[in-house]
Amino acid sequence: MTPEQARDQTMSVLYGTMRASGITGWIPDAEGQPLPQGCKVADEDGVTFGHGAYAQPENTDPAADAQRVVDYWDTLGIQSRVVTDPVIVVFGSGGPVNAISFATSPTYAISLGGICVPGDPFAYYDGLPTPPPPAP
Repeated sequence: MTPEQARDQTMSVLYGTMRASGITGWIPDAEGQPLPQGCKVADEDGVTFGHGAYAQPENTDPAADAQRVVDYWDTLGIQSRVVTDPVIVVFGSGGPVNAISFATSPTYAISLGGICVPGDPFAYYDGLPTPPPPAP
């Protein structure tokens, strides 16, 4: 898999999870751009892409929303584990991700790290949004 395919796969899982949750109003992190990070794959330098999103839904059913996410992840080969105390959080790994989580409180949040593939993470920083300079 190429770094571009790994990046696109990360995006696909993120947006698929957002849709599967049944929640609207998701706001992706980093202006929608996955963040490249260094990693090691077979003793070789590699790149992985992380991403996330959050939403502040009203009148939700966190247990039902989490179950929809689990069902979606099952179709992707992601093994999941649901924690219900103190709040409902679904943790997953495998398939197209290294790790992923779906939390229901205090806001809904998705955080994921994609798989590591051979590549240079620095080759993917140019497309990232530049933060504004600090206010004077």
